[in-house]
Order: sequence, then structure tokens, then C-alpha cells
Amino acid sequence: MASALITCERRAAPRSTAPGFGVIDVAVIRPGLTVSVMTISPRGALVESAAPIRPGVRTELTLDAADGRRWPVGVEVLRCWVAALDPVRYRAAMRFEGPLPAG
Repeated sequence: MASALITCERRAAPRSTAPGFGVIDVAVIRPGLTVSVMTISPRGALVESAAPIRPGVRTELTLDAADGRRWPVGVEVLRCWVAALDPVRYRAAMRFEGPLPAG
């Protein structure tokens, strides 16, 4: 008898592309690392960068809205892994420490 693989959805909120969420797909992590926003939700974001971002770090991610507003939000880095080798790219999962500013 074959066993069934049951997966549990671990995401706290549905994810979207950056433009679908109302922000541009480039952001900055303090102290100045530019990252690409791969996916984003009201609870967190998945970003890609040229440098690793240490898990456990609490920092600030600054998102730019499509209408020009700037949203600095505290984040905690949950995971970081190598996403590509040539060139080397890293992806990091981040949880927002508070809600994003109201649109």
C-alpha cells in the first residue's frame, strides 16, 4: 500500500509579487544592502541578494511603494540559503516585526 504524502501549509498569509502588493521589486536592508523582493505578504518577505544575510539578525527593510512612499519595517531574518551559483545569489526569508504601514 502506498503511503500518502500530506503537506501542511506553513505560510501565515498568502504571498504576492512586489508589484501585486503595491511596492517596487527592489528594496534596501540596513545598512545599505540592495535586495530584490521575490514575494511578499503582510507578514513577511522573501528577498534575493548578492551577499548572505545572517539568520537571526533583526534589521530594517525599506520598501518603496509604487506611488513614491517609503515603508521602513523591522524584520527578523529567519533563513538564508544559496539560490544560484553563477553568479552567486542568496535568498532570505524575513518576518516583519510589526504590521506594514496602512496604505
